[in-house]
Amino acid sequence: MTSDADQLRQDGHLIEKWAIGWMLLSLALWAWFGYRFLLDDDRGLFEPAGGGRALVGILALADIPTIITAATLVYARVLFRLARRPTGQQSRKGS
Repeated sequence: MTSDADQLRQDGHLIEKWAIGWMLLSLALWAWFGYRFLLDDDRGLFEPAGGGRALVGILALADIPTIITAATLVYARVLFRLARRPTGQQSRKGS
């Protein structure tokens, strides 16, 4: 049974590495969005935004890896908790 816990721990570390990769991509996209937003901010107060569609597109692209990062981090934490679970305990239904 300890091999199952070791396997879960290894899988958790692998998923955590993927989450770090997604996080770096997410941070890069958010930085790109911030950079474009600050460049677009020097227009007048009531002027229409010329790059508004590009900003919305970048924002949408930044949201996707952010959500994936959160999901993979939660999944890694679940695997780590399953690996720490005592092997002799089993859930009893109906008792």
